[in-house]
Amino acid sequence: MPIAFGTRTRVLAAATTAATLIALAGCSNADSGSPAASGPQKVVLMNWGALEGSPLEPVLKQFTADTGIQVEYQFAASGSDYWPKTRAVLGSNNPPDLMRIDDDFLPYYASTGKLQDLRDDISSAGMKAGDYYDAVYKSTVQDDGSIPAWSLGIQPRVIFYNKKMFKEAGVPAPPTTWSGKGWTWDDFVKAAQKLTIKDKRWGADVVDDSAFETLYSVNNGGEGRWTKDGKGFALADPPGQEAVQWVADLTCKYGVQPAWSELSQNGRGAEMFAAGQIGMIERASSFVDYFRTNAKGFDWDVAPVPAGPADQITQGNQLVFAIPKAAANKDAAWKLLQYLTTAKGADQFAKAGAFVPGLKSSAQLAGKPAAGKPPANISLVLGAADHSFRSGRVENIEEAIGIYRPALDPVKNCQAKASDVLPKVKPDVLSTINP
Repeated sequence: MPIAFGTRTRVLAAATTAATLIALAGCSNADSGSPAASGPQKVVLMNWGALEGSPLEPVLKQFTADTGIQVEYQFAASGSDYWPKTRAVLGSNNPPDLMRIDDDFLPYYASTGKLQDLRDDISSAGMKAGDYYDAVYKSTVQDDGSIPAWSLGIQPRVIFYNKKMFKEAGVPAPPTTWSGKGWTWDDFVKAAQKLTIKDKRWGADVVDDSAFETLYSVNNGGEGRWTKDGKGFALADPPGQEAVQWVADLTCKYGVQPAWSELSQNGRGAEMFAAGQIGMIERASSFVDYFRTNAKGFDWDVAPVPAGPADQITQGNQLVFAIPKAAANKDAAWKLLQYLTTAKGADQFAKAGAFVPGLKSSAQLAGKPAAGKPPANISLVLGAADHSFRSGRVENIEEAIGIYRPALDPVKNCQAKASDVLPKVKPDVLSTINP
């Protein structure tokens, strides 16, 4: 699912209907004193989030200052509108030089043969697997060994919680380390029940973060959405059914989660948490920036996702970028991608709390609290990167999502059971992922 570098800009950008093209002004070679860069002096970068105010903006400006290469930033679309835009530009004769790729859809885009294989570039640059988190370094490697894209890092899911609300309700704080002790599914429900005040506030919000489909299924002993070989729809198996139902029952059975009709509105859950109307919310770590800006009148922190009957893992979005084979400035694009994924760029991202960089040395900076700013336990985000699950891959994922996710709406709306819905859609999903 698309997640921007700066979640504040992501939430605002969702309402934007026009594409925005921004030329980054930077120091020229003469201004910066940097040696002249060889090859093209401009690279076009396409992304799904607005640039202004995001952690990416200062990094791109510094890249220009260091290399003399200008970056032309193209905000192509937001949310799911970015998917057809990606297909369109890859099918054109004039694609951007570097573009964000939804990590879920990378196997499909790789199968088209339209992305540059980066194996030789990575090897020549001396970027070694041992220097990176395994979950990041291997995230874009395909079954044939090709590397059609490269990940900047990971945005793992954590639980954001309202410390003031916990104190007022007499609820013990969640663990401050990646632990399930006193923090199981049952503990989570009990805490949410104590935090909930009917018609005033809710204890929890999980259902509007689609990552729940993977992480709660795995923590219940399943394989996530897909089987490891990418040929099966694991979410429709009993552990997946039970996990989906547990999430829906936070609303339908326990009454601690707002109705799906409200949470399905884009950005609504985050707005409610920031307004002090939700006690706990599951979100990607990128929401640190959004809540620092928008959560007023209370202190907040982060906690691990609750431990399920089988495990306690989380799911993280990979920030994946690719160079199209038809790109005009491939050399400049690789220089930018290398900059973003090595110390010069990764250190800046880590300090901004944008995500956990794949580069381990830079990632350590992401685990250090910012003076006077929440969350105090931001080191949990770093720990979450070590507890992230990588699910099986399927090529036709967009079509499959279009089948099963709308079918889950009645479950989320308390009108059907996951055990009835998921087996019914399983044959259509299987025929889509195994054409």
